[in-house]
Amino acid sequence: MRKIVFYCLLGLLAGFLGWPQPTMSVSMSVVTVTAYHPGAYSAGSPRGITSSGQRVAEGMLAVSRDVEKGLSLRFGDRVLVHGLGVFEFQDRMNPRCHKKVDIYMKSTKKARAFGVRRYVVVVKMA
Repeated sequence: MRKIVFYCLLGLLAGFLGWPQPTMSVSMSVVTVTAYHPGAYSAGSPRGITSSGQRVAEGMLAVSRDVEKGLSLRFGDRVLVHGLGVFEFQDRMNPRCHKKVDIYMKSTKKARAFGVRRYVVVVKMA
């Protein structure tokens, strides 16, 4: 009887260890995507400085706090915005914003032309 129990436990352990482990997890969130240029509305902070302390540059992204928390983002993480490309998370939005992502653009004119769009954001690119 002991041998049967021993072999059953051994079989369960071997089955558990042989189970394929996930190699990468991907988190997604549906968000509203807008574009920003820090020119006119940077009254509270030094002009063109992100929450991470970097100067704003093309390819940077500002994310609302709920999306940041839900996707476990840290400054410097790369984020894929489906249909637009890969951006670097360097800025955090005002707490009143929810489910929103801002992409930095070089001019106010380009930012206004971009408008408001809805996308799926996939995070933590390798």
